[in-house]
Amino acid sequence: MVEPELATMQRWMQGAILGRAAPLDVDAVVVGAAQDQGGLTAAQRLGLYARGYRARLMECLTAEFPCLLALAGEQVFQLFAAGYIAARPSTDPSLYGLGAGFADYLEATRPAGDDGPAALSALPAELARLDRARAEVQRAAGVERLGGPVLAADLLLTPGARLRRPDSVRLLTLGFDPGPLLAAVDRGGPIDPPPPCPTPVAVARSRWRVAVHALPVWRYAWLEALGEEGADVHVAAARAAQASGRETGAVIADLALWLPTAAGLGLVTI
Repeated sequence: MVEPELATMQRWMQGAILGRAAPLDVDAVVVGAAQDQGGLTAAQRLGLYARGYRARLMECLTAEFPCLLALAGEQVFQLFAAGYIAARPSTDPSLYGLGAGFADYLEATRPAGDDGPAALSALPAELARLDRARAEVQRAAGVERLGGPVLAADLLLTPGARLRRPDSVRLLTLGFDPGPLLAAVDRGGPIDPPPPCPTPVAVARSRWRVAVHALPVWRYAWLEALGEEGADVHVAAARAAQASGRETGAVIADLALWLPTAAGLGLVTI
């Protein structure tokens, strides 16, 4: 038998460990021992590796998605995770990349005809999105080492002043208030489905701690308008006023009070 090329073998190996059809001859690719010699056959060795590989991926997803795990329970969560691993095999050399598409997968596989934002079937994807945002913020470049000046309210009086959202901020619009749910997850044990309550939130890190902040519409819109590249604070305030139905002057006045707090929470920087 002609020995397969490395790329062909790698694709076969990935398919084999994920339980897909393996057209290659296992005994020709994997070294094994005859059963009468007391060792593992090629098929047994491959099966052992496949079970260990999938178990490791499941462990990673379990660690990264604690809110989804608490809501779904271990058995249902494993069904979600197993389906995701099989449908979207990891192509990232880092295990950190494994969960990047989990929320999108859960959204795409929701029951047909049950796609309303307040439907119970929307919760798994939303919780996965929240969990993933927390993981991303934990790893992102934050504000802890920037050493910049403390943002004062009088910055709003400076013409052309610009601010930006740090990379360690993620903005989400959830269909529920995450506060009670996160507190219940921290206590351990299962949680009840939260009642519908559209809530804009910012996931941010400050002093190396990740927190989830529920925001009024105008604050969310202002942070969204700033972007990671930065924007004029007054232009962003005008966009926030339009999004929230408020006067621009009222938004700027409220910003003057909130800006130091926002900087302290790691939501904004120069």
